Amino acid sequence: MRLFIATTFPEAVTRDLNERVAAIRSKLPPASWVRPETQHLTFAFLGEHEESLIDAIAPALETRLHGTKRFTASLHRCGFFPNAPRARVGWCGLDPEEPFIDIAHVVHDVVTHHGVTLEGADFRPHLTLMRIRESWPPASTELFERSLRDYRSALFDVDTVTLYSSRLNPNGAVHSPIRTFALA
Repeated sequence: MRLFIATTFPEAVTRDLNERVAAIRSKLPPASWVRPETQHLTFAFLGEHEESLIDAIAPALETRLHGTKRFTASLHRCGFFPNAPRARVGWCGLDPEEPFIDIAHVVHDVVTHHGVTLEGADFRPHLTLMRIRESWPPASTELFERSLRDYRSALFDVDTVTLYSSRLNPNGAVHSPIRTFALA
């Protein structure tokens, strides 16, 4: 089964962001927009594994994440990976970043200790809004950045991390929560 570990955001928070994006979406070139019901922040994508991995990592995740304090955050600003001229992913950032990075370190430590190999990219806390297949002209990346540059969502609590399975189908991935771990 395909597994990943993530946190989600309150529907009111993502709805506000998605409404702001919807106001400019028709003015932007084609992109693969992430459906609101699948928007989340991924701490680790584990890939395909036997179901037995869940029972192997769950106790350690529960213990280690319970030692991590819950916190309040907001969605804030936007950008592109790897950068605006070579944009492939459009995102909204998170503030503060440090607690999300701390959670990612815990998750990475636990899953790699149990033999999971993760991609080597550094963790950068963000909410993916879209994926870009064909290059956008500079005016389009500037419009996107300008529309969300000063954006800040309402504050929300981050108090859980969830292990999900992801099933691919023609209409996009279906994410199903398997286990939820509470923060302290």
